[in-house]
Amino acid sequence: MSDIHRALLLHPAAPDVPPGDRSVEGRMIDACAATAAICRVAADASLESAVTDDVRERMRAEQSCADVCLATAAVLSRPGTLISASGRDLLVTLVDACRHACEVTRRLCSECAGTHEHCRLAAESCAHCAQACRDLLRHLQESR
Repeated sequence: MSDIHRALLLHPAAPDVPPGDRSVEGRMIDACAATAAICRVAADASLESAVTDDVRERMRAEQSCADVCLATAAVLSRPGTLISASGRDLLVTLVDACRHACEVTRRLCSECAGTHEHCRLAAESCAHCAQACRDLLRHLQESR
């Protein structure tokens, strides 16, 4: 159990959410934070290579993915967001945007994963985070 998951278990908001169910949210926050950091490192590492249009596109995707992941983790770390229908709708939209950003970035990073280790790591992290997004979206649909 991660520190994030422990913190979510201690949070008094959303009493209708059984504490055990917060593990999906905890995994999502962990995945978002890790993916954001890895994408930022990978984008920075790309600055050291020959900057072509393909590299620029990948760097922009990595930077955007990092920002979307951080925003998603920030909102998700406030369990009270799920209390209202509008908060839940916002979270679903944000998690779906995070999933999309991760899928796009994973695809772009996979293209050069054989050449650059930082791209392989970013692609793997994005794939993991996209799966965490799909899991959370499914969980939110099932708990309606």
